[in-house]
Amino acid sequence: MLTAHKITPPHSPIAAPTAPADAAAPAAGSAMRATLDATEMSAGQRWRLALAALGKVLADPARTDQVLVFSVYANAGTMRDRIHLFLDNPAGRRLFDEHRTIDTRSVDLEALGELPEGTLGRAYADFLRRHQLSPDVFEAPPEEVRDPAIAYVIQRLRQTHDLWHVVTGYETDPGSEIALQAFTFGQLRAPSSFVLALAGSIRASRVKPTLVLEVARAMRAGRRAAPIAAFPWEDHWHTPLAEVRAQLGITDRFVAATARARLENYPGAKHDH
Repeated sequence: MLTAHKITPPHSPIAAPTAPADAAAPAAGSAMRATLDATEMSAGQRWRLALAALGKVLADPARTDQVLVFSVYANAGTMRDRIHLFLDNPAGRRLFDEHRTIDTRSVDLEALGELPEGTLGRAYADFLRRHQLSPDVFEAPPEEVRDPAIAYVIQRLRQTHDLWHVVTGYETDPGSEIALQAFTFGQLRAPSSFVLALAGSIRASRVKPTLVLEVARAMRAGRRAAPIAAFPWEDHWHTPLAEVRAQLGITDRFVAATARARLENYPGAKHDH
C-alpha cells in the first residue's frame, strides 16, 4: 500500500474541501468547539462559528481547513434530519456497519494506478496523482460532533469528495469546485454547499459571468442523479468509469458540458477526464 509518503494538497479554491495535512485538527479550535457537540449548539452559536470560518475562507481561499469548519457548523442544525437519507439506504447502512474508509491503509493507490485505463480505480488514482492529493488528510473523524453515525457520514463524504470530482468530470479549478458544491447541494441539501456555491458564484461573477449558469446546471444534475453519498466505491474499482456514471445517473452529455464550461470559464485549461 502507498504509505511511504504523504501527499500535500496544493492550495485549493473557496469551495474545495480537500485540505492541507493539518486540516483534520484546525488550529482555530476554541474552548466551545472542544466541549460542545455542534448538533447541540444553538443556531446562534453554530452560525457565529460558521460565519467566522467563512470569513477566513473569503479572505484567503487557500484556507480549506476553514471550509471544513464552516461546513460542520453550517450543516449541524440539519444533520439529524438528513442522516436518515444515508442510513435508510441499505448501501449506506452497510458502509456504516462495516465502517468502511477510503485511505491508504484500506485502499492500495499504487494498485489502482495499475488498473486498465477507463476504470473507476485508475481514474481515481490518476486524479489524486495529477493534483497531488491524498485521502489521508481526512483519516480522523470530525472533532465537532460526537454522534458516531453523523461523524462517520461526514468523514465518508470528506474521504470520497475526490471521487465525486472523478464521476462528475469537475476538476479542481475554482469554477469547477464551486459547481461541484452546487451539485452536492442538489444531492444532499446541505446548507454549507448552497452557501459556498452562492458565495463563489457572486465572487466570481465579474470575471466569470457564465459560471452562474454552470452552477444552476450542476444543481439540477445533482437533484436528478442517484444517491452518491452511499455509493460503495470500493466495490467498483475495476468497473469502467462510464458504467459507474451510468449507474449514478450522470450522463455523458453532462460530463461533456462540464468540460466545455470549464474551458469557457478558464480559457486554455486542459480537460483531463
